[in-house]
Amino acid sequence: MTFTKESEFEKALIQELSKKGWEEKIIKNPTEEDLLQNWANILFANNKGIDRLGDEPLTLSEMQQIIEQINTLKTPLKLNSFINGKTVSIVRDNPNDARHFGKEVSLKIYDRQEIAAGQSRYQIVQQPIFKTKSKDTQ
Repeated sequence: MTFTKESEFEKALIQELSKKGWEEKIIKNPTEEDLLQNWANILFANNKGIDRLGDEPLTLSEMQQIIEQINTLKTPLKLNSFINGKTVSIVRDNPNDARHFGKEVSLKIYDRQEIAAGQSRYQIVQQPIFKTKSKDTQ
């Protein structure tokens, strides 16, 4: 198949991924904040157990704890080790979670054994919007 426009390639790729079991809902033009909230929602759904988050979603500052841990990892090898470590720990600061408030909680982020099964999710993000540092493109 030959493409003359990037948009044609993008459309064909999205169609192919959708046929291969990726989620039908396409996340179109999300901001970085939208993507982080999407990940927070997935983490919440995957960690609703009473020994983790219970019925209380992650707060912005709890997500920030995770992002700060990621930001300290400066090499692809360290990032890969973090992801394949399966879990990440945060100190729970959601006051609605009386059971865990102020305590360290371990959250499941990824399990290689669940590829194409379990709680794995395959989402398509189309044309994400990221902030730029260049004054010329703002």
